[in-house]
Amino acid sequence: AGVPCHPAGAQPSQLTLNPPWTPVFLLEKVTLTCRGSGVPGPTDWYIDKQLQWQAGSDHIHVSKDHPWSGSYQCRSSGARLSPPVTVSFSNDWLVLQVPAQALLEGDALPLRCRA
Repeated sequence: AGVPCHPAGAQPSQLTLNPPWTPVFLLEKVTLTCRGSGVPGPTDWYIDKQLQWQAGSDHIHVSKDHPWSGSYQCRSSGARLSPPVTVSFSNDWLVLQVPAQALLEGDALPLRCRA
């Protein structure tokens, strides 16, 4: 099976992280959810622009058991590839977290200090 054909006008998939902060404490689990056109079908998951797996579910869990740091993207059926979301893990005692989603110039940047 080849790469599914998506219409030129298809909207990009949207990848969200819950909780939406990075870096992630090594003992925590985050859920990545891919939203697209609503067309039934598998979801392609990429790390650092490389296709890693295809799943029937629109979400994956990333935790200490699978601490894959990197730039995540997804493509749901009938939609284009999502913008990247960077996920990193830390085993430090104290971390300064930033939103996982990209911000635009001029946007406020919330910071979160966690121990």
